[in-house]
Amino acid sequence: MTQNNYSNNNDSSKLLLGVVVGAAVGAAIALLDNSTRQKVISGSKNLGSSTGGFVRNVKENPGEFKNDVTERFKSAVSTLKSAMNEAQTLYEKVNEEVVPQIESIRESASEIVETAKEVTEDAKDIGSQVADAGSEVKSSVSSGHQNNDNVVQLSKESQKTVDASPKGDIPGDVGRQ
Repeated sequence: MTQNNYSNNNDSSKLLLGVVVGAAVGAAIALLDNSTRQKVISGSKNLGSSTGGFVRNVKENPGEFKNDVTERFKSAVSTLKSAMNEAQTLYEKVNEEVVPQIESIRESASEIVETAKEVTEDAKDIGSQVADAGSEVKSSVSSGHQNNDNVVQLSKESQKTVDASPKGDIPGDVGRQ
């Protein structure tokens, strides 16, 4: 167990050493370029002067710095509270108004789908019945043309309509010769 911990520590220190050496070599190679060196020097000076100015202001007016930071935190807290209140109001509005409407739409959609399924089934049944009727009409018309012995029996009301027409036939009759 001790041997394993020693091995892990040794491996970790080798890794850390490799990272540090790699970073140093990379930085040294990057600094070989003149423009990179100038950027590093200029950035370091700017950082030093801005940090120095900040530290000097804090040393000279610690109370003012404290008040400034305190006011910024108070403002941030106030803004966050306001945003949280608005978010809570929006959440409640969504739950009270939008969610019930969505549920209503979902229920309506389910009812519409069911009705559409029923109508489709009814339409299939009607289509089947129309096809059957068409087949019957075609077979009776074709058998009437081939053999005049077949007589179609009409209901009394239909017979009255045929008898009342001037030629004895029904206007628009499909089977007319």
